[in-house]
Amino acid sequence: MADARTQKAKDRLLAVAKALQPPVSMPKAFIERMSACLVADPLLPRPNPSISLWQEPPHPTLATVQSHNLPSYADFVVIGSGITGCSVTKSLLENEILGSGNNPSQVVVLEARNLCSGATDRNGGQLVSPVGHTFAGLVERFGKATAIEMARFSLMNIDRVMEMVRDMGPEIQTESEIRDLVKVMVPETESAWLESLSSLEDFREAFPEHKYLHKVFEQKELAKEWNVKVGFGTIVHKAGAIWPYRLITGIFESLLGQYPNRLSIETNTPVTAISRSSSPSEGTANTTYQYEITTTRGTVHARQVIHCTNANASHLLKPLRGKMYPYRGTMSVQKAGTHLENIGNNASWSLLNKPTLDQNTGLYDGGLYYLQQNGLTGDIWVGGGSSSIFGTLSSDDTSVPGQAMEDLARFLPKYFSEGWPEGEEPEIRGM
Repeated sequence: MADARTQKAKDRLLAVAKALQPPVSMPKAFIERMSACLVADPLLPRPNPSISLWQEPPHPTLATVQSHNLPSYADFVVIGSGITGCSVTKSLLENEILGSGNNPSQVVVLEARNLCSGATDRNGGQLVSPVGHTFAGLVERFGKATAIEMARFSLMNIDRVMEMVRDMGPEIQTESEIRDLVKVMVPETESAWLESLSSLEDFREAFPEHKYLHKVFEQKELAKEWNVKVGFGTIVHKAGAIWPYRLITGIFESLLGQYPNRLSIETNTPVTAISRSSSPSEGTANTTYQYEITTTRGTVHARQVIHCTNANASHLLKPLRGKMYPYRGTMSVQKAGTHLENIGNNASWSLLNKPTLDQNTGLYDGGLYYLQQNGLTGDIWVGGGSSSIFGTLSSDDTSVPGQAMEDLARFLPKYFSEGWPEGEEPEIRGM
């Protein structure tokens, strides 16, 4: 079984590598080392992760919330408390059928660390659908029919998230700093620019109702319109931005207030094993609550288990190893330059290029920088940069790759036309 997983991982790796460079040029040892990363056990979330500025300050009541005694039974156990775990929990609790009758369903959320301390709390905080410039690639990889479904879902996802937050009331909107923006997507090279324009044409042909969703600006307009001094032009489209940690913790706080007798959130309670009940004849509880979820604080019996664990999913779901694997990126927060205007309530930016992989050094560049500006403080939240491919394919979030730190520290003055005086470097607020 392990050999079969390894071979499948190699096949998928070669498919990805083909887009980066001819796979025949990649040494066997290099491919085998990458394959080992893909099929490796991602382990449990590390207990000592790097601190994200999104979670400063921690939620006053929910950051480390847990019951005095771990619940013994639950209809649903949700593993993970990021955006996926929060979404699943919200949907279960708001389902009219599950909430009706004399015994409405009980939901237990199990989180290995503090609430919302994984990828959701470490991303760029952007609500963006890139389907205009990625549509052609989706068609090539999945076929036109599936690509259309994926693009439509991506667009709807942004709209639904914005609608959901705005339906939750002014307090959570203020705390999460939700705002409507335009995304300024800048292809860095001529080839990336031409490919993006070609993809946009295909998208417009497939979605005539979205023909005017994107606006195209030529290279000569970049500095004047968007304060950008690199790239061959830009494709601009509607987007949004949000403070992810405050949004998710705010939703969980709201759910606990609405369903205090149905929802239990257990932070710092990692799941170490899941098994089916081995003795269903012992009693009603075992036949109904067929799953035994072992944690560091005890065992929970559940009817159903829902994994919302992202990079760590295949630790418990071993058949997914090689199919689902971590991808570690790097985010930073940097103080705006003295001459950089704060337009964080109006725009966010990105820089697009073709991904590259150096087989000699193992250095991988994902080909994307993405950034937004806080509308209140003016700070820039920017992610991207290069790092070792072997470090990229890792779930270890305890440290920040040195090369990515260097790339991000140098990026902003090279991207914006005005912002930093000559020779001045951005002040790093967090990595």
